This record gives sequence, C-alpha cells and structure tokens, in this order.
Amino acid sequence: MTQHIQNMLVNGIEQWAPILSVRKAVVDFSSPNIAKEMHVGHLRSTIMGDTLARMLEFSNVEVLRRNHVGDWGTQFGMLIKYLFEQFPNWEDAGDQAIGDLQV
Repeated sequence: MTQHIQNMLVNGIEQWAPILSVRKAVVDFSSPNIAKEMHVGHLRSTIMGDTLARMLEFSNVEVLRRNHVGDWGTQFGMLIKYLFEQFPNWEDAGDQAIGDLQV
C-alpha cells in the first residue's frame, strides 16, 4: 500500500479535499416537465446535480439539494385561457364557476 493511501486511511480523506471559499451552496437539479413523458434524458440533470453536490460536500461545503419537478406554466396558461373562454363574465359568475369546474 502506498504512503498516500496509508495517510488517507489513518488521517482521513478530508486532507485531500480542496479548500473552497464557499461555505454553503444550493444545487437545483432534475426539473422534468410533468406534462410530458419521462425519458432517459431526464436522468442527465439528476446525475449531474448529484455529482456536483457530492463534490461540494467532499470539499466540506454545506449543500442544500433542491429538486423541482415540473414546468407548470403551459398547463396553467391553458387553464386560465379555458376559464376566460367559458366564463367571459367571470366577475358575475360567483361561486357557480368553481362548482362547474368540479362537475
């Protein structure tokens, strides 16, 4: 066993981690569009984000992992458009408009 490996095993792996000026980082990854079918391409962002988070943690950086799922913009835009078409006088509809959506 080489001297470097013996030192690492005895003294800990921290001695090999680079010292970064960053103490805390946010890693945001994996944002698939839930309105579309999942595929292997969605794994790319997840793997890259996890790798980056692990590298930062190895360098003693506190990592906040954030995983956002979905791109809701189009879906909500279509819903709003539908509501305006179905209820052009929506201010006069009152609670009935909500009841119609539930039916």
